Amino acid sequence: MNKLAIPVLLLVIMAGVSIGCFQQTPQIKEYTGASQTIEVEARGQFTIVLESNKTTGYSWEPSFDSTLLKVIKSDYKVAQSKPGMVGVGGKEYFTFEAMKKGDTKVTMTYKRPWETGSAEQKVFNVTIK
Repeated sequence: MNKLAIPVLLLVIMAGVSIGCFQQTPQIKEYTGASQTIEVEARGQFTIVLESNKTTGYSWEPSFDSTLLKVIKSDYKVAQSKPGMVGVGGKEYFTFEAMKKGDTKVTMTYKRPWETGSAEQKVFNVTIK
């Protein structure tokens, strides 16, 4: 094998790996207000982000048509605060995938799981193209 072939081959491999590392993943659009209409392509994704404070026992619960949407990820992130602070709120993130074309709604209910009533409700209109 040629002495130059190995370094060239290594350069080609390293270039391929570095290009793969810098490819950006598609941005998933975030929605924070129920007044926003969510438009998404079939098989596309979107995230609903809502203020929350799980230290109170309250959390957001989504309700939606499971033939058109599915939750693929949910997460809670505590807001930055000074060390030692308790009772700090944060945000809940719900990432949905659109299954097929259609119009639907996502109803987000802020409640304690053990209670029947809710503190707040937000309805998001979704158009899947």
